[in-house]
Amino acid sequence: MNKSLSVKVILADAWQLAKKNIWILIGFTAVQFAFILLVTTILTSIFGGASGQGVLLQNVILSLFDAFFGVAFYQVFIKLIDEDADPEFPDFIPNLVKAVNFLFVKLIIGLVMVFIIGIISSIYFYNKQDIDTNNPFSWDLLPIFTLIAIPLVFLTIRLCFVVCFIVDQESGASESITQSWAITKGHFWFISLLFLVMLGLNILGAMALFIGLLFTVPFSSLIQIIAYRHLVNMYTDEEEILLNESEDTNGN
Repeated sequence: MNKSLSVKVILADAWQLAKKNIWILIGFTAVQFAFILLVTTILTSIFGGASGQGVLLQNVILSLFDAFFGVAFYQVFIKLIDEDADPEFPDFIPNLVKAVNFLFVKLIIGLVMVFIIGIISSIYFYNKQDIDTNNPFSWDLLPIFTLIAIPLVFLTIRLCFVVCFIVDQESGASESITQSWAITKGHFWFISLLFLVMLGLNILGAMALFIGLLFTVPFSSLIQIIAYRHLVNMYTDEEEILLNESEDTNGN
């Protein structure tokens, strides 16, 4: 089987799907931006801009919203990809179990990244205690930023499809992590190129008075979903069994 992937094909597929469902795409992002603005405004007026309680509560609420919003978005567009049918109202209601699993995944990945940052920072600053950490643009801090960025970028690429597996295959938190790790094996640089394309699109969206982000942000997620579907469809029956071994392992 031909294992080659094409960024051009994925972008073309994402563009075709986006054009056919442009108002759904923009509607999702408009709701997301409006909710974030509303929550930020309310909590700032209650606790003040520098309040630790306000920031913590805001992060908790936005994390919950992001989980439910992300699941709803992926539900709708995975259905549009697979069935080519108009979404119905129930499709926009996020599945509670999937949203909770997504939250668990975010928590697990977040803790791992914090642990990595802590270990690297402790080792680096052990013999460099004279570095001025108050100046983030100091050349002395460039090595530590690089050392931290490398593993974080690597984890982001390898785990970028966890929500796809949670929504599409109803995978659990740990199972989706294992599956994303498996399906991205051998495709790191290809997915990295896709991420660079998405970054470029969002930079262009921000340059258009940030209004362009209403399209480029959800379009980036759409590119990711299309890439996931391409990768899954490339698997042979034997490889599909290997991909789903994590479910059997986690169930024992």
